[in-house]
Amino acid sequence: MEQKIIFLILFFFSIFKSGYSVTRPAPMGVIQDDKSFTLIFNKDYPYFTSLILYQNKTTPRSEMAPNSFNCSEVRGIWRYCLFHSDEPFSRLWSSVYGKICARDESSPIEDCSFKMSSLTYFPLPYNLKYSKKPRTSGEDIVITGTYLRFIGGPNFLLNTLDYKNPFVVKGNFSDPSFDCNNITVTFPPGSGNFELSYDDIGSHLFPFSFESPKISSIVSDSVKQTITIKGDNFFTNNDLVMISFDGINQTNFNISVNHTQIQVNDFNRVDPGPMSVNITVNDISIEKNYIHCFPAIITSVSSVSNHLGGIVTIKGEKLSSTLNSSLTPSITIGDQQCTFIKSTTTELECQLDPNEYGGKNLPVNVNFGGCNSTNPNGISFTYNIPTLSSGSYSNGLVTLIGTNLGTNEESSIQLYGEGINDNINIDQFNVSSDEKSATFKLPLLRCRSFNINFTRSNNTVNKLSISASLSINAINRPMVSNGTLQIEMYYMDCSVGSSSAPSITVGNSTSATQCSIPSLQSSTHGYYETTCPTPFGTGINKQFILKLNSEPLTDEFSYAPPKVDNRTFSEGHINITFHGNNFGNSTSLIKVFLNGSDISSEILEIKDNQFTIKRLNSYENGPINITVDGINMESLFYLTLPPVIYGIINKDNKTLACRGLITVSGKNLLTSDDEFKVKVLANNKNTTVFVQDEKILIVRAESNESPLFVSTFIGDDLGPNAILTHLQPIITVVPHIKNKKNDISTSVGGISFSDIFKANLAVKSENVSLSCNLQCSSSPNETLYDSNPKLSSNETDITNSTDCLSCHSNSYVDETSGILYLQIGSTSFHYDVIIEKIELSSSPSVPNGDEIKSSKLSGGAIAGITIGCVAAVGALVGCVVYFKLITRAKNSFK
Repeated sequence: MEQKIIFLILFFFSIFKSGYSVTRPAPMGVIQDDKSFTLIFNKDYPYFTSLILYQNKTTPRSEMAPNSFNCSEVRGIWRYCLFHSDEPFSRLWSSVYGKICARDESSPIEDCSFKMSSLTYFPLPYNLKYSKKPRTSGEDIVITGTYLRFIGGPNFLLNTLDYKNPFVVKGNFSDPSFDCNNITVTFPPGSGNFELSYDDIGSHLFPFSFESPKISSIVSDSVKQTITIKGDNFFTNNDLVMISFDGINQTNFNISVNHTQIQVNDFNRVDPGPMSVNITVNDISIEKNYIHCFPAIITSVSSVSNHLGGIVTIKGEKLSSTLNSSLTPSITIGDQQCTFIKSTTTELECQLDPNEYGGKNLPVNVNFGGCNSTNPNGISFTYNIPTLSSGSYSNGLVTLIGTNLGTNEESSIQLYGEGINDNINIDQFNVSSDEKSATFKLPLLRCRSFNINFTRSNNTVNKLSISASLSINAINRPMVSNGTLQIEMYYMDCSVGSSSAPSITVGNSTSATQCSIPSLQSSTHGYYETTCPTPFGTGINKQFILKLNSEPLTDEFSYAPPKVDNRTFSEGHINITFHGNNFGNSTSLIKVFLNGSDISSEILEIKDNQFTIKRLNSYENGPINITVDGINMESLFYLTLPPVIYGIINKDNKTLACRGLITVSGKNLLTSDDEFKVKVLANNKNTTVFVQDEKILIVRAESNESPLFVSTFIGDDLGPNAILTHLQPIITVVPHIKNKKNDISTSVGGISFSDIFKANLAVKSENVSLSCNLQCSSSPNETLYDSNPKLSSNETDITNSTDCLSCHSNSYVDETSGILYLQIGSTSFHYDVIIEKIELSSSPSVPNGDEIKSSKLSGGAIAGITIGCVAAVGALVGCVVYFKLITRAKNSFK
């Protein structure tokens, strides 16, 4: 108000001085936007017509295009004067010394003596924007908007921070390309709030301030008990700065680096979790409190089984809050939550649920109030890391105590150490349900001490050493007499000296016997062996005590089983002696079985390497089994007895005249032992075996003489003999007589033909002598009737056995019938026969069934249709003679 009164006095003074009639125009208001502005006047008073813009106190802007005010619009009592210029508003600038041209409403005369500095209403900065707030260290700021330099500067900007030192506005305003709506202002170092005046009149102030404090990081040093705050806009004056931690003001601090770093002294915090930090510099506070975390520090973490889950123990620092007991952490392992149980400042426990998939090298985080833990040593969590706390050996079993021992499928155990060339894998072991213990059978090792290497899911546990006690194992069965016992020795001290020879005491003996010094049975076998003599004895489970370096061990052994190497017979095959080993010397301790029958009572004498029994006729070939003091033979001995010949059993002591068969009855006839080979002689000539089994031997006599003197032999010993005579001959087939040119022929078949015979053909006109050849049956048909209840398997039927007389003459008869006369041995035969004339042709033809017909046998017997003798065995139809050579064996044996 005081300013307006001063301006009014100056206005009246100027009029009085010049005598000019235009009253100083006084805008009553302004309407503006970024593209135009309008000044409002009372319609009855003078108003502006144009502006004369100055670049400094004395010099108008000559490059400025003309401008004007259009004041034609009047509404009510107000006149609206719209500013117009050919220059863009980006070039609308002037110093405070610019001039205004005005006129009275009633006169066209302009008065340009009015100063712009006297304006009360004029366009103010419009759409004002700052690129940012300046840092306390000072910097250039870009300011945009319209009418920024309308009445001011132009290269200085007034401010309340220092009235005497305006801020510098960079740029050449006289440059036609310079944009006055986009200016760069240099702000010097400072702090707090202040105001800017864009006109040099100073009538309008715009509030502004330096940037608020910013915190980029905080470093705490528990050793030095300092907090170092790094950031910006802290200025340089401690007295202007206020710092608070969780609302508690800190007094002991200093700006250690101007604008960017503050150090708070004598501060130490042992609790984990967040701390809220606020900084105020010259009444400007940080926009948002900075949260600094005091993290829990992890130095180690235990493992659990993924199958079972369990309690995870985490060790480190700041693992519990001493000031706020309700502040409990959130613990995550990988992506799994671990439920908090309890903690101290250095140790924390949480419960981890089972996890089907497990995992390794998983991150561990202990979060207090949003503050994650730190892990300076890169500690991570891996499931299934086993631990071993102890191990023991007892009765062949090793027991391991630890945690997370897993299962057979995912865990492995290896043994290594002195005396173990290659690591030994333990394939079978048992793990308890809580995975805290594992047991396995210790394999036999050469040395007493060994190391355990336990691995689960590729995680290897700490090594563990265990010692086992000496163990022995008898590996052979000593002979009954002069025996030696071989003993394997395990878990010994690896160095064996010459004084390490053990001694043995067997059974109830009161004296010990020295054994050999244990020797290493090659490094690959991995054990020592000693040899000890054993006393004469038999039986099983014989206890003994082996003592090595005053360390006694008890074990047992069994004597070797009886063994038969061969057998011999006494003269006449009366007694049998079995030769071998380990029979003992007592008939009360030996049992002998033949074909399952106990024949021990027949033992005549016994020694350790042989025994003799009396042979009984009831004995049959079969296995010999021997038991000596409870020890059975490992392999049975098959006893083959010499053959026994009961006799020659041809019925009525008859046989065929032509290569007759001889049947011998007995047992064990199939022996392959040359010593007891069975053979049959007929008239001191060898015979040919036809059929043979254990009880029947059928041979063919190569002699056709009669009688046959038959002898049997077992080896060189003579057996039963007999005299056999021939059966009477029987004719079974007389075919037609074939009459060809200069050739008469026929073939007569029958049984028991001898090699003494005569044949002729009597016809009406003459008597033709026939020349004959005898062909004996080479192989009578034989069939074993196993299923015939009337025949035993030892009987053979000779059926269709046909001897053949082939007779012919170089004569020719012109007759169709005649009489055939035969004499075989002392027996005569005659038959009416048909003489069939055979015509010769250039090509042979096969006769049909009607062309060949048989003759009528004497006595009315019909021989039937046949084709003669074929290979001594013809197809006989009609009367077939069955000649049973063998009677039932059971009847013969009676």
